[in-house]
Amino acid sequence: MRQTEKGFTRRGFLTGSALALGGVAISAMGCAPAQKEPPEKKPTTDEPTGDSSYTDPWAGHYASDWADKVTETVDTDLVIVGAGVSGVVAALEATQSGIKVELLEATNTAGGNGNFSDCVFTFGSPQQIAGAEKAGVTVTADQIIRSEIELYDYTIDGELWVDVIEHSADNTQWLLDAGCHTEEIATFYGGTLGKTPTVLMWRDGVGGGMTSAMQPMLETLKGLGVEPRLNTRGQALKTNDAGEACGVYAETKDGVLEINAKAVIFSGGGWAASPEMLATYGGYDMDKTDIFCCEGCVGDTLKMAAAAGARQDAVSRGYMFGNAITGITSSYVMQYHPALWVNGDGRRFANEDCGEVCHDYTGTAVRSQEAVYVILDDAMIAEMDKNSTVTTNAEGQQSKSLKDEIDAAAADSANADVVSAASIDELAKKIEGATGLAETFATYQQYCAQGHDDLFGKDPQYLVALAEGPLYALRVHQTICLSLGGINTNRFWQVVDEAKKPIERLYAVGADGQMVYRSLYNLNTAGGHMAINFDSGRYAVKHAKEHYL
Repeated sequence: MRQTEKGFTRRGFLTGSALALGGVAISAMGCAPAQKEPPEKKPTTDEPTGDSSYTDPWAGHYASDWADKVTETVDTDLVIVGAGVSGVVAALEATQSGIKVELLEATNTAGGNGNFSDCVFTFGSPQQIAGAEKAGVTVTADQIIRSEIELYDYTIDGELWVDVIEHSADNTQWLLDAGCHTEEIATFYGGTLGKTPTVLMWRDGVGGGMTSAMQPMLETLKGLGVEPRLNTRGQALKTNDAGEACGVYAETKDGVLEINAKAVIFSGGGWAASPEMLATYGGYDMDKTDIFCCEGCVGDTLKMAAAAGARQDAVSRGYMFGNAITGITSSYVMQYHPALWVNGDGRRFANEDCGEVCHDYTGTAVRSQEAVYVILDDAMIAEMDKNSTVTTNAEGQQSKSLKDEIDAAAADSANADVVSAASIDELAKKIEGATGLAETFATYQQYCAQGHDDLFGKDPQYLVALAEGPLYALRVHQTICLSLGGINTNRFWQVVDEAKKPIERLYAVGADGQMVYRSLYNLNTAGGHMAINFDSGRYAVKHAKEHYL
C-alpha cells in the first residue's frame, strides 16, 4: 500500500475526447451521559462461534473508555466533529443562526478533501439557468433525478436527491454569500462528464477548492467568532439515559476534552484514508492499493457512531480512480479512451471508454484484475499533453509534460511500472506474464481498422490504431479517494440505529452520512458530491435547530 501525495485535483480531465423528531430540549450543562458498555462480543460471520480471538472493532470508541480521563470540559449548543466541507458548512449555518458551536478537526488543517475540489452542482439558480440558455439546452429536475436513480440500480435514497435538487438554488446563493468564489455561469464539466450545464466551477479552476471555497468560508466563520479546534480528534460519543447524543470526548495534545452539547454532527469525511477499514470493509488488497485522500478521513466518526449503536450501511468500497502510476503526476491516463487496456496476461478485459458512463467504472475495472496496463504510443501521449491541464503538487511544483514523465519513468530501472519498447513483441517481453499481449495487440488493431470492437463494443470514435512503435506500458494501481456509504442516516441526516430509528440529537453529513452515494461515485451529475456536502451540512443544522436547539 502506498499513500499517494494528494496535491492535484481528482478530476483534471482532458478535453476533446473525454478527458473532462422531535425531542425535548435538554441542557448541555446537565448532560450526564450514561456510560454505555460495549455490546456483547459476537463473532463475525466468517469467525467460528466460540472463537475467543474476537476483537471488538469499536474498542476505544465507547464513552466509558474516556470518561475518567477528562482534563478539560466545555459546554456548547452544537459540536461538529470534522472540519471538511460539510462540517464547515454546518458550523457556518449554525453560527449564522445564533447557535453556539464547537468545531473539531483531527488534523492540523481544516478543509479536508474539499481543499482539492473543482466545482459544485447547481440547479435552478440564476447561474445554472444562464448556463443552460447559453448552451441551448433544457435541463429538468426529473431528468437529473431519474438519471441518478437509474445509474445506481435504484439502490440510493431518491428522496435525498429530491431534496438536493429542491434546495440547490438556495444553497448556491448561500455559498456565494458565505464567500465562495465561482465562475459566473454554470457550464458543462467537459468531456463526457456532466451531461448538462449544471456545474459551477470554482473561480480558481481545477483543484481550486481550497482558495475558492474552503478558505473563504473559514474566514467568514472566523469573522463570526468561530475557528476549528485543530489537532483535536473525536474518540467517543456521549449519550444520556434516554440514548440521545449529548456530546463527545476528543483527544488533544494536552489531554482529553469533554464537550457537552445539545446536538452532535459527525462530518469526519468517511474512512478512505484507513488501510485497516479499506481492507476490512472494502475487501481491498492494500499491497496494490494507493490512498489518495485527506489524512484525517480514517473512520473515527463511523466507529464512534457504531459504538453508540448506529447502523452502518454500504460500507463496502471506496471511490476509485484506478489510475495512479508510479512516476507519473497525471492521474487521468485511464480517462483517455483511445488507449488500450490489458491485464497481467496481456489480454483486454473491458471497453476502455467505460468512464464515459461513470468515471468510477475505471477504478472498478482496475480492481477486477490482478494487474492492469495502459498501452500508449507517442501520438496519444502528445494528444494528452496538448489537451491536459497543468497540475500542481502539494509543494506547489507544476507537473512536467506527460511525455517527459513517461520517458523519465521508463528510463528509471527502479520503476517497473513504466516500460517502453520499439515494438509490441519487445514490450511483451518486458512485462512479466503478459504472454497474450502480441495477439491482443494484433486483434485490437484489426478492430480499429474495421471500425468495430467485436469483443467489448468500444465506441468507434475511440478505436484509434496504435503505432507499431515505440510503445509504452504503464501499470495502473487502484487508487482510493473517498469512501462510499458508512453511517446510515434518514432523510434529515439523522443517524439511525439497527432498527432504522433515529438516534436523537445525532447527525452524520457529507461523506460520513452518504446515503445518497451508497456504492458508486457518479459524475454523470458533476459536482453532485460537493452539492450534497453543502446540503447535508446546512439541513442537518436546520433540523437540529427546529427540534433540539
